[in-house]
Amino acid sequence: MLPEASMLEVRDMRRFVALAEERHFGRAAGRLGIGQPQLSRALQALEARIGARLLARTSREVTLTEAGQSLLADARRMLAIAEAAPAAARRAAQGESGMLTLGFSGSCAYAFLPVAVEGFRRAHPGVQLTLLEMSADRLVEALREGRIDLALMRRLGVPGGLAGALVFEESLVAALPRAHPLAGRGRIAPAMLAESAFVMFPRDNGTDFHRQVGLVCAAAGFVPRVAQEVSPMHALIGLVGAGVGVAIVPDSVRKLHFAGVVYRPLQGVATRSQVWAAWRPESLPAPARAFATHLGVRP
Repeated sequence: MLPEASMLEVRDMRRFVALAEERHFGRAAGRLGIGQPQLSRALQALEARIGARLLARTSREVTLTEAGQSLLADARRMLAIAEAAPAAARRAAQGESGMLTLGFSGSCAYAFLPVAVEGFRRAHPGVQLTLLEMSADRLVEALREGRIDLALMRRLGVPGGLAGALVFEESLVAALPRAHPLAGRGRIAPAMLAESAFVMFPRDNGTDFHRQVGLVCAAAGFVPRVAQEVSPMHALIGLVGAGVGVAIVPDSVRKLHFAGVVYRPLQGVATRSQVWAAWRPESLPAPARAFATHLGVRP
């Protein structure tokens, strides 16, 4: 290990390495652009600080002592770190290195998230990315507590006290049991579902999705008759397939293939399911900022 490294400067190491490699004071001084007496004084001061001779000098040659050989290995490492440090700092500031903990709602995995993550990993190989799937209310809690850096969640806006931006939206579709009377239709008006039982996301899980479906039904003139509230999304679609009820879900949920479920576009519905990126307004680490930018968001 480097002896008392806090006492040594990069300049000391650069001069010592030049001497160790040239094995000649005149050549080393010329390489460094300083006078030979100045280099000799610098070596003497370095040996005094370390408390050991580093070079053995004769009239013909300069050789490294055991202490010098040990110091040379550490000095080269120290110079390599010093030379790499500015570029490493720039990469960190630009979000090209470091760690990113990304929280997301499970339904995001059916939509844009896999492509976004794959592209980010390819563009930022130096970032250590950790993905955590959890419900929207837990995402908000984890974000406020600093356990995640950035959250992607289905909501109708950014939770209070957080900053964020809309990153993705998509149309809504009806998910029906295959045996449902409307399963054979090409498109379905929401009013056609008025007599059906509904499977819905829980009212209080933080996604706003329960409220959004309620608004779609209200615009069609009815209040949905809820047979079951359940999350996550694959559990909801599983209950639709079991015949428990129908559901209104984001279009990307079509990627969940259940034998007993069909998906049909909704006619005359302008409402779209939204995914928002959210972060703490006072803290957005550079890797999280880079991921947000990758999603098309300018924090």
